[in-house]
Amino acid sequence: MDSKSLISGLFAGLMAGGIASLLSAPASGDETRQYMKQYNWKNVNRLLSRKGRAAVYDWRYAATEGLEAVDGLTQEMKKTYSRYKQEVEPEMESIQEQIKEISDSITELNERIRKESE
Repeated sequence: MDSKSLISGLFAGLMAGGIASLLSAPASGDETRQYMKQYNWKNVNRLLSRKGRAAVYDWRYAATEGLEAVDGLTQEMKKTYSRYKQEVEPEMESIQEQIKEISDSITELNERIRKESE
């Protein structure tokens, strides 16, 4: 895109927006300025400040809850791993020993079969 066409497009858009807002304004410039001077900006400031504090409180609450949830999950994972080590690992060792015994028995049977077939 050419920078010249971009600038002319932006300028045309600004001009069209400015003209449209001037033609559709509900009051004259003097009336609007007078209204803006008389408007109670302190109430707006207080309202925005209150909403900002509420948003900060909500964010802190959500962050605290999230940290507590992560901590709880971590504790549960530790318990599960500990239970695994206590219950499953000994069983796995027993199963591995049984598999080794079965394998040894099969090897012994294969040797007997070979000897008998000779």
